Amino acid sequence: MRYPPPEVLASWPRPNYTNPVTRGPALMIVELTILPLALLCVTLRLWVRIRWLKKSWWDDWLMVIAAFFSCGTTAVVIMATQIYGWDIHVWDLQLSQMETGRKASMAGQGLFLLASSFVKMSILVSYLRIAPERSLFRRLVWATFAVVVLAMVVFFVLLWTQCIPTSSYWNLFANHRDCMPEGPPLVAQIVINVVTDFIIYVVPMPTLFHLRLPSSQRIGLMVLFGVGGVIVVAGSFRAYWVHYVLYDTYDVTWEGFYIWIWTAIETNAGVICGCIPALKPLLFRTQSSPKSGTGWKKQSQKSDNLELETHGLTANESSIAIGYDPAAPPSSMSNASRASINKNQYATPLEL
Repeated sequence: MRYPPPEVLASWPRPNYTNPVTRGPALMIVELTILPLALLCVTLRLWVRIRWLKKSWWDDWLMVIAAFFSCGTTAVVIMATQIYGWDIHVWDLQLSQMETGRKASMAGQGLFLLASSFVKMSILVSYLRIAPERSLFRRLVWATFAVVVLAMVVFFVLLWTQCIPTSSYWNLFANHRDCMPEGPPLVAQIVINVVTDFIIYVVPMPTLFHLRLPSSQRIGLMVLFGVGGVIVVAGSFRAYWVHYVLYDTYDVTWEGFYIWIWTAIETNAGVICGCIPALKPLLFRTQSSPKSGTGWKKQSQKSDNLELETHGLTANESSIAIGYDPAAPPSSMSNASRASINKNQYATPLEL
């Protein structure tokens, strides 16, 4: 934490501890809207994968973990801005609020790091469903996964060891205060965060573009995966405000309000965007219609057909790579090729 020089302190108005100016309820409205939406997306994802398709995999459970930490992040964001002074001017803060606010800052950074990392890991693991074996795409996915995990471990350790003892991070007048500069590791973290977000958004596009599917289906798949660009935008806004608060202002609680709001938006938006591709069977139902007298029960009996409709999202299919048409006559391919395709079509996620 930077301490303001005397000339800056002299320019501040008299403290108002009774009725300080606040940022208002905007953050509460945003967070209490986006968090339930994120939880709804996770619930629908599990319903589709477990109850409908009966094919859950590691990416689904990693997203559940991400949603858990996202809830924690949102809770800390709300407490920090509504109780601990991160929505008022720094000169209106009492010492106890400053120290509690610093504790909230450390907790929020840790939860955000875990939430965003597990969102990335879930999305990357889902890419393994469509990444051909020994392909450049698959190697890039594994390399990005390694970077995400390594960054999560390194920056989590740095967060809790940047001050020795750790309590010196929030105890502003500790007798023994030995803290490394807060800025460099935090800037490095947000840069790596935005870069990995961008890589995760871009890396599947060439593979999806070259799938031998009708143009409308390829574009649809790219749009479903491309919604992750929202995370890049949110991460960029958060990076800007982190840099601004670290280096361009001393009114850290008033301007830091934007860090908190973009922190919770990024984590919850990550959960939502990471779940959207898995919701394709709900978004584009083509197997039956309520008018035809077929309900959810009958649709659940056709989970295999629904899974075949979502090969571009859920499988590493040789049938996609060669443009196999299920309606083609049997004579259009050899028995061996047909047997291989049939095996891949009904492979479980663990086999994929």
